[in-house]
Amino acid sequence: MMRKAFTLLEMVVSLGILALILSFAGVIFRVSIESQRLALANAEVMQKLRVITEQLDADFKGAALQYPYVYDGYLATNTETTTVAGVTTTVNSDALAFFTCGDFRSTNRYADAGSSLQTVAGNVASILYCQPDPNSYPRPPKPYEKVLLRRQTILAISGPDSSSNWRGEYLQESPQGWVVRPPYVDDPNRWVTRPVVEPNNVKANLPMYLAKGVDDFTIHYLDASTVLNTQAIPWLRYTSAPGGNRVGAKAFKFTFTLYDSKGILKRGRTFTHIVVLDNA
Repeated sequence: MMRKAFTLLEMVVSLGILALILSFAGVIFRVSIESQRLALANAEVMQKLRVITEQLDADFKGAALQYPYVYDGYLATNTETTTVAGVTTTVNSDALAFFTCGDFRSTNRYADAGSSLQTVAGNVASILYCQPDPNSYPRPPKPYEKVLLRRQTILAISGPDSSSNWRGEYLQESPQGWVVRPPYVDDPNRWVTRPVVEPNNVKANLPMYLAKGVDDFTIHYLDASTVLNTQAIPWLRYTSAPGGNRVGAKAFKFTFTLYDSKGILKRGRTFTHIVVLDNA
């Protein structure tokens, strides 16, 4: 009795078909993995966008217009050229300082010698949006390594004297006292001086740490005297002095590029957020 078997040609054809199927499966698998990675990267970027824009809206909603240096915020423009992996890029790193009202509490707890730790609270705070001083980084950072800071300095009537600092989490001063004797009013640059921090040490910089993976942070403003009677909005970027200066504004436009933490989005995603002042 004779039994039928596969011929050599049939086996070769079958193996070829199997290899083709496995090849297609591999492509589909790789595409699926890449799609998932892109989806996670975009989700991370959108989460950062929500954090930044919601914080901006909250801060400007309470802009304390009855105090100096609020509506006329201090603004500094910075343009930096960096070279990473042989690629040279020019990006902006602007800074803006202003006052706002709200319910503010310190992230850390403070105490003088011999006293118990306490959280410092207040209803007025000086806010600074900026990126760290370039000297913060041991080497030229990649875009997804750059940090956006938000420094909140609470004007507190009470609090431990030892930690009171106009560039810290709180200053032991009333809003009225600040109006009479604001620190460094004779040197506008100090208001928008970018701090030197440890960008990768989240714990040490938690009170200022807003988001990581923020590059090309650019601020434009709409002059308070501008009459909008044309279709083109005359946005301005302060460039007439190397340091900070006071500007009167109807609105601010923030433009920035966000990256995911793994650098999957090589070019990042660029967003624009406009904040219109309540009294505009």
